[in-house]
Amino acid sequence: MTQTMVLPGTYIEVRDEGLISPGGVVTGNIGIVGTAEKGPVDEVQLLGSLSEAKEIFGKSDEWQDDTKNELTLIRALELIYQNGGQTVYAVRTAKIDADKYLPEASSDDYTRSLALLENEIVNIVLLAGQDVTKTGMLTALEGHLKTTAGIKRERIGIIGSGFTDGKDSLDDISNHTVKNDRIIFTAPGILVSSQGKQNKLPGSYLAAAVAGMLSSLPVQTSPTNKTLTIEGLTTEFNSTQLEKLVTNRVLTVEKRDGFRIVKGITSDNGAWKQITTRRIVDYAIYGVRSSCNPYIGKLNNERVRGAMKATLNAFLTRMVDNEALVSYQLDVSATPAQEKEGKVMVTMTLMPTFSIDFIQVTMYLE
Repeated sequence: MTQTMVLPGTYIEVRDEGLISPGGVVTGNIGIVGTAEKGPVDEVQLLGSLSEAKEIFGKSDEWQDDTKNELTLIRALELIYQNGGQTVYAVRTAKIDADKYLPEASSDDYTRSLALLENEIVNIVLLAGQDVTKTGMLTALEGHLKTTAGIKRERIGIIGSGFTDGKDSLDDISNHTVKNDRIIFTAPGILVSSQGKQNKLPGSYLAAAVAGMLSSLPVQTSPTNKTLTIEGLTTEFNSTQLEKLVTNRVLTVEKRDGFRIVKGITSDNGAWKQITTRRIVDYAIYGVRSSCNPYIGKLNNERVRGAMKATLNAFLTRMVDNEALVSYQLDVSATPAQEKEGKVMVTMTLMPTFSIDFIQVTMYLE
């Protein structure tokens, strides 16, 4: 008690640790960088609808087979909102030359504009209209994801395939070099109508549709077998080709009662190959951080550590109730030496849920 007791009376100290509860965790915010007809360059715009986006950034221009520096931002935002996206942090980028804004933005311009999203609470990020065949774009995305993971702003990136001689190349797509537990690689291209004609857009625009759909799903819900709101695919791969793509870590789409994601996978082939695993763990990271942060500066003793454990238990139990976790184990402790150093050790073992990818049926006939 900090008060000096001189006069007779009742002195009260309120300890509020027992009232600390885990904060809310956002799961569906999208960050996007692209070129636009108008609007401020290198400023983050918080969008809640496509109409709001068009008021700020204008309309998309005529598609000319990706040969005339076509504007990318509104095209991608249309696909995001068609597929369930809601909250979007958008940045218009451009090549800055002698105080003029030119549409032919390079990877350096995208990198510069991406940096503005680093401190925003974004869960999914993408470069509008930029595919792996465009110089430096994958490097820009990977660098952004590495930077944000280092500053406690973890997120997933999505990038798509490009065209070879104006069409999807199975070999080029399958032999991609993307391998990152935070990046989803999408293929093939998609059909999109604008200004009275149907155009073939590369897989980078499929990435926008996937981003919108993924942002609308709870973290424990797999995108596997989910339908996308798109007009069509530039290539309808057969089952053998789809198997090759999935084996090579490509999130691909097939035409089957609509346009469905074949398997919800990242470009990683290890522990993080399922998108749900990546999203569940990121959700847990944000939740544990929001649960622990209010205790910074509190006493490092058994009582306060017990309250911290109760707060963490409440958050993890909620994840179990929501079926994001099967179970968990949690321990909060500190040795006398750690108490002197101001350290608390939180150790947890999480068992995330997994989706049904295969159903094996054995039939017996009599």
